[in-house]
Amino acid sequence: MTFRKPVTGAALTLVCAVLISVSSLCTRPVQASEVDDSALAFVEERHLGDSLGWLGYQVASRTPTFGSIVETIGKTQAQALVKDELQRLQPQFQAQWDRNLAAAYAQSFTAEELRAMNKGAEPPMLANKLRAKQNDVGMDMKARSADLLRDFVSQALNNAQASLTH
Repeated sequence: MTFRKPVTGAALTLVCAVLISVSSLCTRPVQASEVDDSALAFVEERHLGDSLGWLGYQVASRTPTFGSIVETIGKTQAQALVKDELQRLQPQFQAQWDRNLAAAYAQSFTAEELRAMNKGAEPPMLANKLRAKQNDVGMDMKARSADLLRDFVSQALNNAQASLTH
C-alpha cells in the first residue's frame, strides 16, 4: 500500500493554468467583434435591414395619428406625406437598425458561418440552419429594435402632422 501526498491548491491551479495555455494554442478563440463585424457585413451586403422604411409605414398606417392625417388631407396625400417623412428620416435610424439586426444574427451564427453565407456559398446544412434560426433572429430583432422602430415612426408621424399646420 502506497500513500500519495494530497494535491495542494497551488498544484491544482498550476495544472489548470497549463491546460488552459495548451488548449488556447490548439484553437483560435473568436473575438466577439469578429462575429459582430461578420454579422454586420452579412446584413449590409445582403441589404437585410432595408425593410425598415416599409415596416415603419406598416406600423405608422395603423396609428390614430395616421388616421387623423387621413381625415385632414385624404388617404392618398396622407400616405405620400408619411412615406416621404419616413424616407427622409430613415438614414438617421438605418445604421442602428442594421447593427441590431447584425447582433441578432450574431447570437445564432458563428463568424465563419456568417462569412460563408455572405459569400453565397451556403452548404445545405448551413442553409437549413439559416431557415431554422429565422424565427429566433426575428424575435431577437424585435426585442432589440421595438423602441427604435417606435421612435422612427413617432418622429415621422409628428413631423408629418406638424407640416400640416404650417
